Amino acid sequence: MISWCALALCVSVVLASNITVEQRILNLEEEYTLVVTPSIEFILQFVPNEDQAEFPSRLWVRSVGGDTSRPLLLTARTKTGATTWQLPYQSGSMLMSELERTLCWDGSPTDAVGAPSECEGAGSQRGFTLHLASACAAPLTVTLRAAPARDWLLGFQARTTVTATQTGPAVNYYDFIPGQNSVRLIVESEDEVCATISVQRYTCPLAETIEDIDLTTLRMTVMRSGAVQLSVRTTIHLYPMGFYVVSLVRPDDAACSGEPAPEDDWLLEAALWAHTDRPSPPATLRQKTFTLTVRASLSRAQYMVGAGVTVAVFLLFYAGFAALVLAQRWPACARLTAPRAVLADAHKSESGALSEGVSVTGVTAETGVTSVTGVTSVTGVTSDAGTPVRTARRRRGSDATFDSSDASDTDSEEESPAVTNDTITNNMIANPTASSSAANPTTSPGTPGNHGAASPPDRANGAVTEGDAIERSTVQEETSRPFGLPARLHVAALARRGRRVLRARSDRYLHTLYTVAVFYALPVLQFVAAFQVMLNISGSLDMCYYNFLCAHPAGGLSDFNHVFSNLGYLLLGALFMLQLQRRKRNRKRAPRHEEYGIPAHYGLLSSLGAAMMVVALLSASYHVCPNSLNFQFDTAFMYVLAVLCMVKIYQSRHPDINARAHATFGVLAVFIALVVWGVLGGGPLFWSVFTVLHVFTFLLLSLRIYYVGQFRLEKSSLAVAARGLRARPLYTPRLVMLLIANAANWGFAIYGLLTHAGDIATHLLNVLLCNTLLYIVFYVLMKLLHGERIRWYSWCFLAAAAACWVPALYFFTSGSTDWSATPARSRHRNHECRVLQFYDSHDLWHMLSAAALYFTFNVMLTWDDGLSAVKRTEIAVF
Repeated sequence: MISWCALALCVSVVLASNITVEQRILNLEEEYTLVVTPSIEFILQFVPNEDQAEFPSRLWVRSVGGDTSRPLLLTARTKTGATTWQLPYQSGSMLMSELERTLCWDGSPTDAVGAPSECEGAGSQRGFTLHLASACAAPLTVTLRAAPARDWLLGFQARTTVTATQTGPAVNYYDFIPGQNSVRLIVESEDEVCATISVQRYTCPLAETIEDIDLTTLRMTVMRSGAVQLSVRTTIHLYPMGFYVVSLVRPDDAACSGEPAPEDDWLLEAALWAHTDRPSPPATLRQKTFTLTVRASLSRAQYMVGAGVTVAVFLLFYAGFAALVLAQRWPACARLTAPRAVLADAHKSESGALSEGVSVTGVTAETGVTSVTGVTSVTGVTSDAGTPVRTARRRRGSDATFDSSDASDTDSEEESPAVTNDTITNNMIANPTASSSAANPTTSPGTPGNHGAASPPDRANGAVTEGDAIERSTVQEETSRPFGLPARLHVAALARRGRRVLRARSDRYLHTLYTVAVFYALPVLQFVAAFQVMLNISGSLDMCYYNFLCAHPAGGLSDFNHVFSNLGYLLLGALFMLQLQRRKRNRKRAPRHEEYGIPAHYGLLSSLGAAMMVVALLSASYHVCPNSLNFQFDTAFMYVLAVLCMVKIYQSRHPDINARAHATFGVLAVFIALVVWGVLGGGPLFWSVFTVLHVFTFLLLSLRIYYVGQFRLEKSSLAVAARGLRARPLYTPRLVMLLIANAANWGFAIYGLLTHAGDIATHLLNVLLCNTLLYIVFYVLMKLLHGERIRWYSWCFLAAAAACWVPALYFFTSGSTDWSATPARSRHRNHECRVLQFYDSHDLWHMLSAAALYFTFNVMLTWDDGLSAVKRTEIAVF
């Protein structure tokens, strides 16, 4: 209707003025030159022959003269509609005086449902009509040519080479084979000229300009490669009659490189040299050669195989766990996995039998697959008659406030309301022998079994014995050391808090993690769901950084396989928590004595499994639409895992002075804030602040670790620490470990400061993973140097973890996308699927890292099983 009104308006203008209209019938594949003036217009009718009518027509026009305010107007009319262009026109910063367009093909019905039109037989003649008119006072020389587009059809499983220019986009068409539901379009190119690939429905008119393509079509920017899966029927984009592929070269590379295009300062030249010419057409046009291939997409059976194999692999871990549990009923297997451990009841029997000269040893059998927990507290207090009695404990009242004298973080029972916990800890570190004797009356001086023996007579008479002299010299030596620390530390000196206090502190990690996960994950789910909706509606494939060569849509997800491959984190995290529950139940049935073995921390261990499950949720959410705005969703709880692993290792030998849950998650919150700053506004200022914080924080942490939690950021502590570092090292292995860790962190800090890496999230993750790996290696080496036994199944877990970490890190670094680059450059890293035609390298990272984390957690769970029957006064701290 609009086109007929425009035609009527033109006729009325022609009748009202002296305008001559020339009508000509022209042939295709011939070049014509015309002169158009304000008084002479042309109506050209192009009539194809039988062979030419089998293809759509491609029109090329070039004009000499005119400007954008008084252009040459071209209107092409076909049976399906009319389209108008103008010459010259602005393309970026350049003025273009030629164009090439592909007209809609009227060889078949073009309505959406494909039903025959009642007007189909109205005219038998095919072709199109071109109307030329100019408002420029000067004559315009116009050269034009129309030709059939014989290369416009795309074949299935065939490579088609097309060339597009800045003024002439290439248009191709693919018609689905009967019975075919979806295909994958692959785009390849050897040069890095920026272009846009647009996929359009089989309708008219075609969108062949950047403005039209960016508003209405499914599109993506391309330099070297690109791909997209297209279906006959999908939720948003429907292609029931096939689809057009429009390849358009952009006027500059800004959209692909992210760098602004240089602008010609013609105004300055005009002012300096009196040049008044506006931008002129370029000497050579930008052009790009593409190779288009239409391949088959995955079938439903291939989807089921890919998903089914993944589920089966991770269910094998459950089957292996069940098999090991059942195998413990077999005595031969039980002997292989049974560590010697002193039970609480057996130790009581042993203490009562010492006076009779009878030795009693409690042994418990547990598998390396299940966990080790603390035992029921046994406190020995003697009466005047020498009979052990249980001391009364006072529970803190509900009206008690939390202050510096109460550092228990729990409402557990208090043993001594008059002495602060910090004072107790400091005294025990300074004099571990005395604290051990006070807590273990059976080992106090005197006759075995007579716990209430009086002091020796020499002491009562005030005589100075040899023991007093040794004790005084020992005290003087300890006071000369920094912070009064002993020369050799043992776990007994750092594990004197009550069992309930330690358990509550450990459980606080799990409860805090649950709280953080809920409040963090819910907005994430809403955010990524909104991204998926925006992608479907806008049609811009540059919104999400998929590996388009291996992105398989399913349901409402554009990249199902990258979401589904996170299943391993969920299943193996749940399995690890199941193992912990079984160990806790076994330990509750047969509690161990508190003075033997490494204290167990089930809350912290459980938080590792729970964090692994949260990683599954957040990583899957990120891969719904991965981009720079939500990348921190994928890495946030990976930071949590790395930090909790280091806290768990440190807590094994430092139960009383370990970091609290709220402090740990507070530090993690700072990490997330730094990542957001780096992603959104990273630059020299950010990297300067980040480097200073990194180096300064790790230096303070090193001092606190070296001085066993006694260092404070105070003037007096700094002076003591400085004197201690100038003297002979107090703890040489600890110092060596900290020097290596500081060297590694300084290297990371310098690298980040010099390179200003755009991917700050991955940079921080590498820092945390490297520190975790160093700590694990240090812990294993120190156990071996101290002659501690590592059970065979712990070695198996360690070997399995290493076997999974090595390929996992390889696939992680190889990657398939790069969100820190532009979408077009990110597609350079896209690659074909590597396993089952369903998973790429990042999927393999998900699955292998899930297995590696599971085995690593089991290593930390079982590597101290060999110390179950060793007294804590004999277990070294490192």
